[in-house]
Amino acid sequence: MNKRRGTIPEHFNSAEEAGEFWDIHSAADYWDEMEEEEMEFDIQKRTFLVQVDGRIYQLAKKKAEAEHMTVEQIINTLLDRELAKAE
Repeated sequence: MNKRRGTIPEHFNSAEEAGEFWDIHSAADYWDEMEEEEMEFDIQKRTFLVQVDGRIYQLAKKKAEAEHMTVEQIINTLLDRELAKAE
């Protein structure tokens, strides 16, 4: 990391600006300026990473493009439809 350059800006104009700042600065150099915050998270959705065969991915990608959807949307839609038949 680069050496500390002044203080942490009071506000960043965008997430990109904050990212650029922290790309070249280390939080370890700013411990004395940081304040402890209490946060709570209410996670409503979970995402699981599942390996997919390359051929299946390419087929899903082609279908997604044709239907103006993302690969994730296509795979979730197809799996949901297929698994609903099994219930």
